[in-house]
Formats: sequence, C-alpha cells, structure tokens
Amino acid sequence: MKKPIVCQIKKKKYYLHKITWIDITGDEGHADTDQFNKMNYTTFITYGFLYSKDNKIVRTFSTYDIEDEIFSGRNVFPKGCIKKIEKILI
Repeated sequence: MKKPIVCQIKKKKYYLHKITWIDITGDEGHADTDQFNKMNYTTFITYGFLYSKDNKIVRTFSTYDIEDEIFSGRNVFPKGCIKKIEKILI
C-alpha cells in the first residue's frame, strides 16, 4: 500500500503534492499576426508541501525548519490557475 510523503512540524502534518498550473506568457518584442496567434499560456508543475487552501488560494512550501514553524520556497497560487492537485504517494 502506498503512503503519502509527509513532514511534521510541531504537531501539524503537511503532505507533499504535485500541482499542475497555468501561467501567462508575455513578450515585449514585435510580432506579426501569425507569431502572435501562436502564443499560448504555459503549463507548469510545482511540487510542494500543502500549507493551506481555500476557495480562492493554495499555499505551498518546499523548505522548512524541523523544529519551528519557519518556511521557505513558498508559493501562493490563485485557485483559478490550478488545473490539478495530486497528493504524492510512494
């Protein structure tokens, strides 16, 4: 049976997730209509421990202090940008 990857800080557990999300693509150069029409948004993958989520945002972190509630590698995603969130199991 597969188990989740979890870190525990004090008494709180955080689970590792794979987040597939979309981002804008921008360009400041000149382009004709063919080049412009070929532009599209970009899909990214982020792996992080899920800190919190609600109906508007998802917060993750990738680095943490094992003894205190200190986080780095932090991200805040607008919920509308997220295509999929999957808990990582090994």
